[in-house]
Amino acid sequence: MSIQSHPRQHATPPESFTSPPLTPPPTDEKTTSLVSRIIEEIRNRQEGRNLTSTPWAVYLLDLKGYQELQYELQRDESLWGFAQHKLRYDYFPSTSQLVLRMPTTLHEEFITSIVEEIQVQLKSIQDASAEFAKEIRSGGSASIKFADEEYGKHDPDAQFRHSKAQFPGIVIEVSYSQKRKDLERLADDYILGSDSDIRVVVGLDIEYKTGKKATLSVWRPNIITNEAGEKELVAQPIVANQVFRDSNGNPSTSRTGGLRLRLRDFATEALAEVELQLRDPIILPANKLYSLLEHAEDAASVVGQQTGIVTTDKPWVRKRRRETSPLEELTQRDEKRFRADESRAANQATRDDSSYKTGSTSEGEAS
Repeated sequence: MSIQSHPRQHATPPESFTSPPLTPPPTDEKTTSLVSRIIEEIRNRQEGRNLTSTPWAVYLLDLKGYQELQYELQRDESLWGFAQHKLRYDYFPSTSQLVLRMPTTLHEEFITSIVEEIQVQLKSIQDASAEFAKEIRSGGSASIKFADEEYGKHDPDAQFRHSKAQFPGIVIEVSYSQKRKDLERLADDYILGSDSDIRVVVGLDIEYKTGKKATLSVWRPNIITNEAGEKELVAQPIVANQVFRDSNGNPSTSRTGGLRLRLRDFATEALAEVELQLRDPIILPANKLYSLLEHAEDAASVVGQQTGIVTTDKPWVRKRRRETSPLEELTQRDEKRFRADESRAANQATRDDSSYKTGSTSEGEAS
């Protein structure tokens, strides 16, 4: 396989928040109501008034509703910019699901420690593969988008990408009760959507409220032959729910368990096959995953229980914010006017609809 660029991935996907339709698509009342609730939730997050503690909030939104959401976001420049650059969300066209992510402190502490450990091991490689390893970078939660809109758009918890590769080689997701059922679907989208350029999807499942059990799952691309004799690309589970901490909080005693990668996993085969080596191991054994999770929980507990050290020396009498500029005042007035217009339009639509239809619609949100 030769190295080549990837024209199959657009810089901007057809159905992303960054490419909204020019005119609103026709939608029904139920969808419009749901879109309004989603926009309000996004606005709350933008303003730091997140009223939902759910780290994986799922909304059942079909493609037309998704397009309407994009259109409405475009009307508010500030909100559109927030959705493009700061909001973490996923869209699954295959199941008509929009997901708004809101990682917990534990979630962020744990994923940060995993990334740091992998980076330390990458930097320690000194043999002929060292130059290749130097080109591997942590991509954080940067959006992964595919040319084929069937595979949606996702903002992973962590990823590692070679500087010359279009897609990351490794994607890592931390899951919990709400997200767990979507983890396999995420693995499918990542591996199939990238045409197997994403070599490994790692799932770390933790129970941050209801228990202590923690498990590891790993998916890799595989080609199988179906009943018709055709070759099919699948996301093959290599490790399934391997326990590295049991429900009582005890570490696994397995000496072979844990996350086991090779350097060649960090980039597409089109890059890796050029190198003859790249067999250097990157290993996080079960006991290491356990200790990283324990430390993450301790750190999150300090923040959550507000027992962390803070400054007690406060020599000031009062605090003063900087003055608002004329441009900011104008923007704030425009925002208030926009929201007032939006509210009036919604009320008018309700009054118009009540003249010919009674009753209520069901919620379009899944928890």
